[in-house]
Amino acid sequence: MSAPIALITGANRTDGIGYAAARQLAIQHGFTVVLGSRTLSPALDAAAKQLEKEGAKNGVHVVQIDVGSSDSVKRAAKEVSEKFGKLDVLVNNAALSLPPSRPEYTDAWPQKILEFTEHTRKDFEEVFAVNVFGVVDTINAFAPLLAKSSSPRIVNVSSSVGSLDFESALPAGHMGGSLIAYNTSKAALNMLTVMYSKDLPKLNPAFKVNSGCPGFTDTSFNKHIGSRTPDEGAAVVTWLATLPESGPTGGFYCDYPPYSEKNGEFKALKW
Repeated sequence: MSAPIALITGANRTDGIGYAAARQLAIQHGFTVVLGSRTLSPALDAAAKQLEKEGAKNGVHVVQIDVGSSDSVKRAAKEVSEKFGKLDVLVNNAALSLPPSRPEYTDAWPQKILEFTEHTRKDFEEVFAVNVFGVVDTINAFAPLLAKSSSPRIVNVSSSVGSLDFESALPAGHMGGSLIAYNTSKAALNMLTVMYSKDLPKLNPAFKVNSGCPGFTDTSFNKHIGSRTPDEGAAVVTWLATLPESGPTGGFYCDYPPYSEKNGEFKALKW
């Protein structure tokens, strides 16, 4: 039997959650992995070669996919279709935390934050273009390929700050509040998880769609101020990508305290 195929968006950084998930799927579960990146670059090629050196045996491929561009997503889906004919796992990992047109804040964060009332419509549009609209484009483009799999899985990489229950319990002035566009985009992403989990089984009853929360992970995405390792953060992604037929769908899962008693214990987080 041929190896299952997984595409992970935003998987070009070797210190990131996307790359860690690709490594776990390739080495621990024998997947052929496709590293998606907004641009093709020497760094992306180096990431693919590094993964091969680490023990990926069933192929490491790269694809240019800028989820902020509908045309780019469609081209990537066409390329994957022509190369593989199907897809087994889609991990929507690519994301923005802050609007890129605000370098005075993105460069200085978290020492300098963008206050709630300083956010503009454009700020939200930039973040949602990747974190929400990009996921819609990507799922829609790859759904036909996933439907050809015997066990199609979609993992939306979310965050606890996208939980209304979690955010409601935080005190005013918590650091996460400076990321209002990011937080609301992850709440919207969680709703997409619920809705697609109900709709996609009409294409293939085996579809499972879930959100996974990696936790506050030490990556360049948050300027390495996180407390978890990329491998710890990617564990929930890998678990949801390899769920058995009896596994859950339409849920939101974390694997670290306070949601569970220890790291690696996957528990549902309230929406």
